Amino acid sequence: MGNSIYTIFMPREAFSRRANAELVTRALQQLDLPAAVNERHDIVVDNHKVSGSAYKLISARAYHHGTMLIDADTRLLKGCLSKKYMNKDGMESKGVASVPSPVTNLRDYSYTVDHQQFSEAVLDEFVKAYNEGQQVQPVVINSVQQLPEQVEKTRQELASWDWIYGQTPEFTYKLAREFDWGHVDLFLRARHGLITEAVATTDAVGAHEVTVVSALEVALKGCRYSHDAPQQAIEKINQEIPGLITNENMDIASELISWLRKRL
Repeated sequence: MGNSIYTIFMPREAFSRRANAELVTRALQQLDLPAAVNERHDIVVDNHKVSGSAYKLISARAYHHGTMLIDADTRLLKGCLSKKYMNKDGMESKGVASVPSPVTNLRDYSYTVDHQQFSEAVLDEFVKAYNEGQQVQPVVINSVQQLPEQVEKTRQELASWDWIYGQTPEFTYKLAREFDWGHVDLFLRARHGLITEAVATTDAVGAHEVTVVSALEVALKGCRYSHDAPQQAIEKINQEIPGLITNENMDIASELISWLRKRL
């Protein structure tokens, strides 16, 4: 893919966005690349971004996840990040918005730079900054090797729902769909991965349609925000109000589930 990925784990009190960016920048300078850190703490070469970062701060730990463009297809990258391919209509978030920036590859400035050189240079700067210059032995992990106990524990944590979704900033989402039996508008508010508010309205006049839409509105509250939420809501209805979903209105419920699974 032409892109290297790195992550720095450290105590929260020692964390600094700029310090980590400067550490990686010094590694690039070791490789005779004219890298610098801009005012947004982005790593740049000739004012073109070569690395993107994401951060997560929890209790006593800090995580800095970064990428490094070594020899990536920047045309394809720009296409993937284009807003015209991002269907976010109706969604508003309190998260930090990404700022578009021109990008470039390290290969444009060095014919020899590769993933191995980049990794070794970053490791060298890391031990200088955090291990008093004492060398460490890198652990190379492959698909068949058993992970060290602490690494496996961290892997399980990072794969958990609580980690991936449980601390998501609050956001709202407005959806609408025209069905054969009527129009449905749905407003959702979610925080920390849970639906905290749901408001569903329909112009349908049939008793079955109104009943299912109203019940779904109530049941969605408290569900985890995911494509499984509508099915979980129907199961909650069946458990708490047995007989509300019947053979006569199951088709309506199925249509709503299918629609929401694709949109959530």
